Amino acid sequence: MAAIAIALTSCKKDPQEDPQTSPYDNLNPQKQSWGFCIDYTGSWCYYCGQWGDAALHNAVNVGNTVGMAVKVSPDPQAVPEALYNSFTSDRPLNGGTPTLAAGDVTDADNSAASYCAQLVSRPCTIGIDARHEVKDGKLSVYVKTKNFEAIPNISDYYMVAYLLEDGLHYEQQGSSSSDPVHDFVLRKASSGNVYYGEQLMTDGAANAEFTHTFTFDVNGYNANNCYAAIVIYKKTTGAVTYSYVNSHWTK
Repeated sequence: MAAIAIALTSCKKDPQEDPQTSPYDNLNPQKQSWGFCIDYTGSWCYYCGQWGDAALHNAVNVGNTVGMAVKVSPDPQAVPEALYNSFTSDRPLNGGTPTLAAGDVTDADNSAASYCAQLVSRPCTIGIDARHEVKDGKLSVYVKTKNFEAIPNISDYYMVAYLLEDGLHYEQQGSSSSDPVHDFVLRKASSGNVYYGEQLMTDGAANAEFTHTFTFDVNGYNANNCYAAIVIYKKTTGAVTYSYVNSHWTK
């Protein structure tokens, strides 16, 4: 009997080696809409430091809200001009920086928090959960979505991952701080210079789930301060071509 017990123990499969496990196993999309706020900003912009940065933080502080600082040249952390122009061509500036956009409202500015609170409270059609891990200079983002109702024309839906970084210390005009800290700084989009992402989702049935992995090279960044935001847009014929659906982040 002892020999049999030893044999059974030695044959027991290590859970970590189970081929049935996947990086998505612990992701559980909730029926929760999130807010989404973009701040077009630059370190040279006085009003960005005076009120724009605070307005972005106030929006994030609503809770369940993704915030993103999209920096324009000559800010030292500016995104590529083509990516910046991709954002502003569909979600335009309201007369220059700072301009805050919340969801599809392109002139939210100091009311961004209020608009994000409205987004958080609206019905959720597609829930998102995500996590990331960093290994060998790569940040991998594991995403799972769930349809909480049937989604007609799923091919009209686009998904993107944005690489963000917190805790950047450099000068900011208009700031009262002696050591300004820049958070939610956009580094890259998974779709390159196309802000709205790619047609990735394939099943519009109610309760259908979708998984995907995005990977970013984080060499040259502080990987400990990097994370990802996932955003879903829908192609429409409205004033904003790619309307906001939902978001989540791994922060």
